[in-house]
Amino acid sequence: MVTHEAGVWEALSRHEAALWGIVVLAMVADTALTYYGIERGLIEGNPVARVALERFGYAALGALKLLALGVGLAGRAVLPVGYTAIVPLGLAIPWTIASLVNAALIVTVS
Repeated sequence: MVTHEAGVWEALSRHEAALWGIVVLAMVADTALTYYGIERGLIEGNPVARVALERFGYAALGALKLLALGVGLAGRAVLPVGYTAIVPLGLAIPWTIASLVNAALIVTVS
């Protein structure tokens, strides 16, 4: 028996390549806007990222994004095929929200 919820995830998973494209765009936007905001005096809100930035510089930002992608890809490998859209959505949604927050904060200090 297939539940309605399973059908939704299967439909989304058929568009997984497009969702990964959104992940890349959201990740690049979040990274670029974070860099831009910090250069204009804003402070990183994520305490883990803030400490990493203080200790290792902007390379830490890229490393954290790659770590998140790696964890997502490892998780995707164990998901049933019909549920793989969960991973790119789980990455794209928070990075998109972070990008929007970053953009709004940058507008307030410009």
